[in-house]
Amino acid sequence: MRGRVLAAVCVLFAAHVVPAEAQVRWRDLVVTMGGSMERYTGNFSAVTVPVVDSTDHATASVAEVGVRGSLLLLEQPAYTLTLDLDGGVRQAAATGFRLRDYAPREWVGTGALRVRRALGSAASLTASLSAQTRSVHDRPPMPLFLQPGFSTFGGTVGVSTRSYDGVSFDVEAAGETADYRALEFLPQLDLLDRRSAGVEAGANWSNSRGWIRFFAGLRWSEYRHQPSFDPSDPFRRDRSVRAGLTWTHRGALFVQVGLEGVLNRSNSNRPEYDALSASALVTAPLPGDVTLNVYALLTGKSYVHETDFARLVPGEEADNASVAFVQLARAVASNLDAALRLGWTRAETDIADAYYQRFGLSLRMHYRPF
Repeated sequence: MRGRVLAAVCVLFAAHVVPAEAQVRWRDLVVTMGGSMERYTGNFSAVTVPVVDSTDHATASVAEVGVRGSLLLLEQPAYTLTLDLDGGVRQAAATGFRLRDYAPREWVGTGALRVRRALGSAASLTASLSAQTRSVHDRPPMPLFLQPGFSTFGGTVGVSTRSYDGVSFDVEAAGETADYRALEFLPQLDLLDRRSAGVEAGANWSNSRGWIRFFAGLRWSEYRHQPSFDPSDPFRRDRSVRAGLTWTHRGALFVQVGLEGVLNRSNSNRPEYDALSASALVTAPLPGDVTLNVYALLTGKSYVHETDFARLVPGEEADNASVAFVQLARAVASNLDAALRLGWTRAETDIADAYYQRFGLSLRMHYRPF
């Protein structure tokens, strides 16, 4: 329900900023339907206050429906205005817990209004306003980890130059506010509310065979519900440095390799960490009009200070996860394709140094109405 409300709000907002004579049309629209079987395992020895119904392993069968698309609201030689929408629902039936079985349902919705404008012939300006909401019913305990419900609102402004002898540059500033919906029996979720701002700059070298991108960024976050235990600096403030590079090759094989490092420092000792990740993506055509996708993201993370119990911001566990999957995709009609995926994930829960693993086999159908 929340995702549909968000989509309706974005459409109504766009209706007030788009001229009546503009020709609104879908740039892309995809309906996804699918199901999966998933198994979760984990070692939660770091959790000093465990949930009574926690377990070492759980299984889940999942069905999902989603819709995503890009609506072109205005297109002129000098600028374009688009509305990106993405929403859906996942219903799971989970077993393996001690007290009872769970049936978590996740509603998610995202809307982003984006404008791109040419700044003469030398550069272009991009800006966006976005909102995201998430609602979870019957959220299960460990190890079947699901993020709690939240709402975020954010915006970005960026400038990118045209290519000069194969080299281009870009810079982007972003801000966001996040509100986590605390449940009556889980009031500590209010501790995760945050405001953040950041800036990132990059350089790109490109030719007919691919490109190389270097980037670096700074991000500042503050959590006004988390005390720092310092009277002169009473609430938690984080600052992180992120840098990396991506190499992409285009040809019969599409290959992309990346390396990224993160240093997170804070006026509170427990969330300080260093992380390094390496990623690789290979896409190759196979006989029978089948496409093979192989992806791996391996991440190592270490905390600067040892703590027995530290809550993370939901999302940090995904930012510092290790993920791998193999996918076979094939078109079964002119506007319908199917994808079979075998995947693995290892990531932190919202408890620092408590990791879970997920193994999953899924089948998804992607339908494009036009």
